[in-house]
Amino acid sequence: MDQKIIKEERVGYLKSKMMLLQGVLQLSEGRIRLEAHKTGVSGFGILGALIKRKVESQEFGFNVPLSDITTVTRGKHGVNKNVLVIQLIDKIEYRILVKDYTEWALLLDGEDILGGGSF
Repeated sequence: MDQKIIKEERVGYLKSKMMLLQGVLQLSEGRIRLEAHKTGVSGFGILGALIKRKVESQEFGFNVPLSDITTVTRGKHGVNKNVLVIQLIDKIEYRILVKDYTEWALLLDGEDILGGGSF
């Protein structure tokens, strides 16, 4: 059964300090999901095309229930302060460049999604 999508946005996933992957962040009833992949790989000829296809086919991200989130905070990447930092129960942390941090934080902390629980 598909869940109703509350918000969806094209984002940048900060896999590490030096690796930014393009992706889509999707908030639905009870879950948050990020699908990201490497882009910008180029090459020449058949070998370049094959390498590009292999690299860009790798998927990164997560798909977790909202109940696994322990904290949502604002991060920073250079001068950009619209970094959504999500920490899970098992101490895994995800850093995501969003257009409007406040909007995402309010949605994730909203009563309709997390039952009014505050991070």
